[in-house]
Amino acid sequence: MNFKYYRAKPYIPDSDKDWILEKYREILDTGGLIQGKYVSQFEEEVKELVGTKHAIAVSSCGVGLEIALRATGIVGKKFIVPTQTFVASVSCIIRSGNIPVIVDVDETTQCLSLKSIQQNMDSDVAGIVHVHMTGLITPEFLDIKQYCKDNDLFLLTDDAHAFGAQIHDENKDEIIYAGNVGDVGVFSFYPSKIITTAEGGMITTNDDELAEKLQVLRNHGTVRNDMLVEGLDYGVRCEMPSSNYRMTEFQGVLGLSQIKHIDEWILRRNEIANLYRKYLEDIEWLTLPPYYMNVVQTWWQYIVKLDSKIDRTEFLIKLMDKGVPTANAYWPACHQQEVFRPYTSKTNCPISDKFLEQHFSLPMYVELKDENIKDICDIVRNCV
Repeated sequence: MNFKYYRAKPYIPDSDKDWILEKYREILDTGGLIQGKYVSQFEEEVKELVGTKHAIAVSSCGVGLEIALRATGIVGKKFIVPTQTFVASVSCIIRSGNIPVIVDVDETTQCLSLKSIQQNMDSDVAGIVHVHMTGLITPEFLDIKQYCKDNDLFLLTDDAHAFGAQIHDENKDEIIYAGNVGDVGVFSFYPSKIITTAEGGMITTNDDELAEKLQVLRNHGTVRNDMLVEGLDYGVRCEMPSSNYRMTEFQGVLGLSQIKHIDEWILRRNEIANLYRKYLEDIEWLTLPPYYMNVVQTWWQYIVKLDSKIDRTEFLIKLMDKGVPTANAYWPACHQQEVFRPYTSKTNCPISDKFLEQHFSLPMYVELKDENIKDICDIVRNCV
C-alpha cells in the first residue's frame, strides 16, 4: 500500500546526524557500549526538564513500570488501571506480583476518572497506574493525586505518551511536568513517541529510596562489592532477583540529540492539533478530542470518534485508498483481551466499549506541513 503520509514517524534532523555518528564512532572505538557517560548525561537532561531528583534510564517503558512497582515492595495487592492503554500498563502489575483491576475511562478524556477509581476501591487496593493517554494530563488529575495522598495509594504514572506534557496547578500557581506528578513516572522512547531512543524508557521520581532500588533492579538486582585492594575485581552481590534492563550508550546519544528539540516539537504537535481542530470542528459526524487551557498536551496521536451511524471499517478503507493511514489505539482494549478478562472491574467498561468501536487516529508527526493537514482534512470530509 502506497500511503501519502505516515501514521507516526520519528524525526532525526539531518543537522543532528553527523554529531550522532561521531559519538557512535567514539563509542565503538572506546568499547564503552553500555550505561556509560552518554546515558548518564541523558538522565541528567531528563531530570532537569521534568524537575525530579532522579531519572533512571531503562531498556523500555514496560520494564520501567514493572520495576517501579517491584521497588515499592508491595505484593499481592490490587492496582487500578484504565482499559484504554497498551497492554504493558496491565502486564507490569501482574509481573510485579500484584493484581490489576481494569476499569473504564472518562468519556471525554479517555483517561482514568476519579469517579471510576472511587467505584472500584476496596481495602485491597494499594495504588493506581494512571495513563496520560495521548499525552494529556487531565485537569481532574490533580484531584486524583490528592485522593491518592489522602488514601495512602501509590501513584504510578504511565507517561509513555507524555514526555514534555505539562499542567498548571492553579492552586499553587506552578507548572508541573509529566514524570513529576505522581510518586513515580515512566516514559517511553519507542519510535512512535514524542522523542525516541529506538527502544528505551526513563523512570523519574523524587523518592531517594525508590531510586536506589531502581538502579539495582535494572542491573540484575546486583551491586558491586567493595574493593579490598584497589584495582581487583571482587564481583557483585545480588540483593534482589531481577534482570538486565540497562540502556545502551547508542540510545543515550540518540536521546541527547532528541531532547534538545522537545520544546519545538511539542509546539509543532500542538500546531498540527490546532489545524485539525480548525478544519474538522464543523463536521457533525465527527467528535474531536478536548482542549484545556491549563494543559500543554503532547498529542502522541490525534484521536477522533465517528458517529455511530457510520461504518468505521468502510470509512477507514476509504481513507486508506486515498493515501491516509490510520490507527485504532487501543482496540481491542485491555478488558477485551482474553488473557486479562479475569481482571476486569465488576462495573465493566461500557464507555470504552462504545467509544472504541468508532474511534480512529489521524497522522501525527512533526514533519507534517500545514498543507498536509489541510489535505488530510479534505480527504476525511469527502469520505462520507
